[in-house]
Amino acid sequence: MVNKSVFDPRTKLAVILFASFTMMIPMRWEEECLFVTFLFLLFVWSGFWKKGLALYLLFLFLTWTDQQLFAQGDHLWVLILDFFSVGYRRLLPTIMAGVFAVSGTKNSEWMAALQKIHMPNVLLVPLAVLFRFFPTLIQDFKRIRQAMRFRGIGVTGVSLFLHPVQSLEYLLIPLLMSADKTATELSATALVRGLAADARHTTVYDQTLQWRDGCVLLVLCGFLIGRVWLM
Repeated sequence: MVNKSVFDPRTKLAVILFASFTMMIPMRWEEECLFVTFLFLLFVWSGFWKKGLALYLLFLFLTWTDQQLFAQGDHLWVLILDFFSVGYRRLLPTIMAGVFAVSGTKNSEWMAALQKIHMPNVLLVPLAVLFRFFPTLIQDFKRIRQAMRFRGIGVTGVSLFLHPVQSLEYLLIPLLMSADKTATELSATALVRGLAADARHTTVYDQTLQWRDGCVLLVLCGFLIGRVWLM
């Protein structure tokens, strides 16, 4: 068996679902801060404290911005800025959960975890393609940019905005063609590997919930019960 990441992917999936749940219900700032602090501790526990610290500081900055703008009165520009500040702050727990989920967990681990929970093939195959599509597309984008710089086209990011037609011709169109080819190849690869087969799949990953996963799930249940009780 291959050693897996600190937390089981199913635990990370539960964190994402709970973070999405918090975004849809009203929460006091104290509850929001408590959950964001919990997510930050998960980053530290996983060894990705730099990512967690950056997102945690962003949460504190958005909170401070909201307080400063609220004290400025009810001017139109203040209300607009405050709207975006509060909106981004409400989205931040879900973003933190997503970053935490993909940090240190390979695509193959995610696929093994989704097969473990018996996800239908109609969802499993598209997810298998999606997990590998964006990393491949980013690599293609970097290669296209390198080729453009080598030919003296769009050397800086500013020049891409100053020459939109040229950017469309030399960057966007090749990227779309590459994306179409990548999606076709990944779909064929997923089918060749038998992901759509109804037979039981094997994996080299030991998908077993550990005590640390139980601690995280217990805390999430505590958050959920406390929130439902307070409602």
